[in-house]
Amino acid sequence: MKARCRLGRRDCDEMIYRPRHFGLQELVSPEIYQARGERAWELLDVYALVTLDQLREHFGPITVNDWHWGGQFKYSGMRPFMGSVGAAFSMHRFGKANDCKPKSVTPQEMHAGILANPDKFPHIRVLEAIDATPTWVHWDTRNSTRSGIWVINP
Repeated sequence: MKARCRLGRRDCDEMIYRPRHFGLQELVSPEIYQARGERAWELLDVYALVTLDQLREHFGPITVNDWHWGGQFKYSGMRPFMGSVGAAFSMHRFGKANDCKPKSVTPQEMHAGILANPDKFPHIRVLEAIDATPTWVHWDTRNSTRSGIWVINP
């Protein structure tokens, strides 16, 4: 079942949302897909899924994971809890973070575009500093009381 979610956070509660521009294998690691199959959708944060569509519609094609097509990216979306990639409590482990590799703009342009247009991406709470991640844009939808987008150093 596919449902539409409006931009407001409350409008996304208790809905099944599948992004228009991304398949499941693009958003989870091979281990998670193998263990859960299509039920892995249940593990992904609805605000992150909505944000992926918003980013794709604003910046053009984006790669998160490409392992399913023989590519090198396996852990740019949801990561296994017991894996060795990234921090133990990374938002990636909770389905709330993605490392995006845009195709039509540079990661620097995408990063700057997000910061310049926070109203277009209302669910993004954190961006990693682009100096630390020059070949991708890390963002997440963590639960935070901070206003605006917080830029952190990983």
